[in-house]
Amino acid sequence: MKNLYVKKMPESIRFRVVLCILLLGLIYGCQAQEPPLSPAAAAFKQEIKECIDRLVKPLMEPVLKRDTAGINETLKKVEPEAIKLCRMCPFRIGVVDQNGDTLAVYPPQKNAHLDFHNYEVVQQALKSRKISHQRLFLQDGSSLYVICVPLIREEPMGILAIALSAADAQNRWGLTEKEFVALDFNR
Repeated sequence: MKNLYVKKMPESIRFRVVLCILLLGLIYGCQAQEPPLSPAAAAFKQEIKECIDRLVKPLMEPVLKRDTAGINETLKKVEPEAIKLCRMCPFRIGVVDQNGDTLAVYPPQKNAHLDFHNYEVVQQALKSRKISHQRLFLQDGSSLYVICVPLIREEPMGILAIALSAADAQNRWGLTEKEFVALDFNR
């Protein structure tokens, strides 16, 4: 019966229907793709990914055991190699347990035992089991970029946190705040 109805339809209407269907297909089929990363954002993301790849596996065992000496030794051994910025390293790396309590900070720092369990970026990484990042503000008004990588066996057992100032990111890579916020470290 449908075919009979279509045959009785005037040719101009059939043309319009076909045209509408093609336009709808074109509109939905050609959605805007995600814009490519700028060279600055791509370089920053690549360096962070390399750092994560080199640190996560060696940190798993000491974090599981809450072995702060082992965590510090791992960070001391792997961090300069991973970041490739020994002379002017802008990163601070922290390892926190699943409760957000600091287990270690590298480079070492006095009074580094801080409580991060209320930080949204830490909670998001623990809940989603994915890398989370966020811009934070320091008391002096400057910005700090934080990337939190969940350390997971069967359950999240801690976080590898990489932090650097927005000024260092701008100076070293030319990375803007807008580019940092738009990055996806899970792809």
